[in-house]
Amino acid sequence: MRKLTVAFCDTDEVYRSRFVAYLMEHKAKEVTVCSFSEPELLLAYAGKEDYDVIILGEGCAPLEKELCQVKAPVLKLVEQLPECVAEATDYHAGPRSMMTEALKYQPVETIWHEVQVLTAGNRGNCVTGVAWKLEVIGVCSPVRHEMQLPFSLLLARVLAEKRKILYLNFMKFSGFQQSFEFCGNCDMGDVVLRLRKGTLTRETFLGSVYETEHFSYILPFFNPEQLGEFTERDFSALLNFVRRETEFETAVVDFGMGVQSLAALLDSCNSCYCPVKKGYFYEGQMEEFFRYLEKAEKKELRERLQLVELPFSAKGIRGGGKVLEQLLWSEFGDYVRNFLSGDGYGRE
Repeated sequence: MRKLTVAFCDTDEVYRSRFVAYLMEHKAKEVTVCSFSEPELLLAYAGKEDYDVIILGEGCAPLEKELCQVKAPVLKLVEQLPECVAEATDYHAGPRSMMTEALKYQPVETIWHEVQVLTAGNRGNCVTGVAWKLEVIGVCSPVRHEMQLPFSLLLARVLAEKRKILYLNFMKFSGFQQSFEFCGNCDMGDVVLRLRKGTLTRETFLGSVYETEHFSYILPFFNPEQLGEFTERDFSALLNFVRRETEFETAVVDFGMGVQSLAALLDSCNSCYCPVKKGYFYEGQMEEFFRYLEKAEKKELRERLQLVELPFSAKGIRGGGKVLEQLLWSEFGDYVRNFLSGDGYGRE
């Protein structure tokens, strides 16, 4: 994938240096940043260079009219958004204007998400209509292991060190946003609705994809009734869209236990992990699950499932700070890393 070329101008030296340093540290493989301290220099280069996007910070207001002649989209960083900004930045409202505003004092990762949306149609080797290889890793727990969500998230986090990851979650009432402080306005329901109507575009899809420092995610269904209506056909259409329109290499999918046609969904995965527990009642639940696979004519799927006995509980987990990073460097994180290393994912 070709790197994005971003022109960034801000007369605030401290902010400019911190902004560029963050991109160079966390997005070096995705972006080349051309930094300008003076608006006049940016204007001089904007007419000669082909930038994918231009970001304007403090002291750049005089450039706005001149840059209207430049083909590249412009992202203007402001200290306060106008009340009508919701209309301008509604990802479901159709094509965006060439000038978009975003809050300046917010996480750079959030600003980077806006850049990705603006450049959705201008990314390297993504050719519409060409399906790229996508590995799908599923996670489900017939015994409803309390560490299923942390396990699937750590899979995504660890694998993201070597590949471009999209994380999907189909749990009912997962606590995904509250427990791990992930944010966003659009959820899986928005994506699936547009997918069914045939109105989902690359731009609107990326508008529903949010970023951590390491991997991308779509928020789970806010409405559990929408989750109950999610079908195998929806899942297949979603994966095909991701293959055709994005550069994600792997999708980590936490199925929970509330989706329709679970056996068929699991069968579409390249691999699937099942967090389980030891004990009389848990063994009974697993036997029922295996009988379900047989009745669904997916008996061979049983041989592909990897049962993972997680000797951990959520009892000692406390909120506050970056919970996912705390888990990553805990004993539980060591377990997941070692587990993946043994599966071959940690090798070159």
